Amino acid sequence: MRHVVLITGPPCAGKTTLARALAVQRPGLVVDRDLIARTLGSRAGHDHGRRITQRAEMRLRAELDRIAEAEDVTAYVVRCLPYPDERERLAARLRAELVLLDPGMVECLRRAGVDHRPEGTGDAIRQWYARAGLVPTVPSTTAERPDQFRRSQAW
Repeated sequence: MRHVVLITGPPCAGKTTLARALAVQRPGLVVDRDLIARTLGSRAGHDHGRRITQRAEMRLRAELDRIAEAEDVTAYVVRCLPYPDERERLAARLRAELVLLDPGMVECLRRAGVDHRPEGTGDAIRQWYARAGLVPTVPSTTAERPDQFRRSQAW
């Protein structure tokens, strides 16, 4: 059986957190460049250095190739992908359900500070929103907002 979910969104949106939670509900492979970088010896949470980042990206792309060809796979793929056409293209290639996490730029910036993310994360968040063409939103005070998850199809 095939079940692939492509989880996209800006830095600090909760992509890896969602992927891990989904993998608990329905066991499967979590494909995330940061997680791959740690298997390559990085001790950093998010800033792995150029060499390890490049190697992690190569391994991630190889894994995406395997997922694209597999008929029996359960995988949760984590990517930023600010451009809608890139998201749709990768989702089609992987035959994946597409999830766009958008907690809002202000919330992502807050999370970056709380999580002590590396220098430059705030700029990366702002750039993601600028490239995606999404209007920055103020986070809701409730745990779930109807617009927090944009899905290309129903679960």
